[in-house]
Amino acid sequence: MYTGKLFNESIKQIGLLLIILFLACLIVGGLQYFISSVLGGFTLYLILRKPQQYLLNKGWNNTLVTSFLLLITFAFLILVVGGLIALVYSKLQQFHPKVIVDSLYNIHGSILERWEYDIFSEDVIQKALATVGNIIPGILSTTGNVVANVGMMIFILFFMLQQSTAFEKGIENLIPVSRESISMLKTEVHNMTLSNAVGIPLIMIGQGVTAGLAYWLLDAGDPVVWGLLTGIFGLIPVVGTGGVWLPLALNLLIGGNIWQGIVLAIYGALIISSVDNLVRMVFLKKAANVHPLVTLFGVILGMKLFGFWGIIFGPLLISCFMLLIKIYKKEFVVG
Repeated sequence: MYTGKLFNESIKQIGLLLIILFLACLIVGGLQYFISSVLGGFTLYLILRKPQQYLLNKGWNNTLVTSFLLLITFAFLILVVGGLIALVYSKLQQFHPKVIVDSLYNIHGSILERWEYDIFSEDVIQKALATVGNIIPGILSTTGNVVANVGMMIFILFFMLQQSTAFEKGIENLIPVSRESISMLKTEVHNMTLSNAVGIPLIMIGQGVTAGLAYWLLDAGDPVVWGLLTGIFGLIPVVGTGGVWLPLALNLLIGGNIWQGIVLAIYGALIISSVDNLVRMVFLKKAANVHPLVTLFGVILGMKLFGFWGIIFGPLLISCFMLLIKIYKKEFVVG
């Protein structure tokens, strides 16, 4: 009799969980377009939480603090991020992936002629063209989504900041783990957010600007487009930024620009490749140390799910997944 009662309670619990899961899928599916806005608002909230607490402790009114932080955030997104997106968008519209293929053919032909070594097959070059040809239109097509989601993101951020205490307590009450695990979750999510939402863009911008400056001074190619590609390649383990600046340096050498090619190769090896470590050392001392593979697969997953925003949210999603597994083991797995 007692066993039957426990069995019925378990059935009720499972049934309720299934209903909750079903409704969650309906909600997420229906609001899929705004998921990046919610994630963006939550990410900005975690970044702005400490400045908000600091200003509140200084005696500022809560509404005044919220309005001030939203104004700063909106100005940054419009002037800085919007300006960068507009610049990249205009350059990518004029860029044709055939430029990359021509460079590969030049390197391939020169090495084949001098050393009779076939480093690229026709299939590899065509695949490179197809890959870059898909990336660039993908970036262009997501810019409209970025602009459309910024307004909703600011709107969501307003309510998170305005009701921050109730917002955090509500989340804590919904998470079925101990207070100790909640405290660990808050700390690690904050660190992961800094590492992904701040660290990845900083590293990409740092590598892109550093490389673009060299490409401009040495006349190695369009500094904006090649700088952007250098920043993207910097997320790929092993290959890294050398996947862009090394072929450009070889292309300069093959074209007879000997000193420019040598300078770019040395600059790339010593400066561009070191930006990653420099940014982490200076700006991200307390942030979580995210494994390069988490960043790589996170960006791939994120771009598929969230478009442009996936560069930030993809790695954050995988990092949170791994953190939740860690908490589950701590809470429910014995030994």
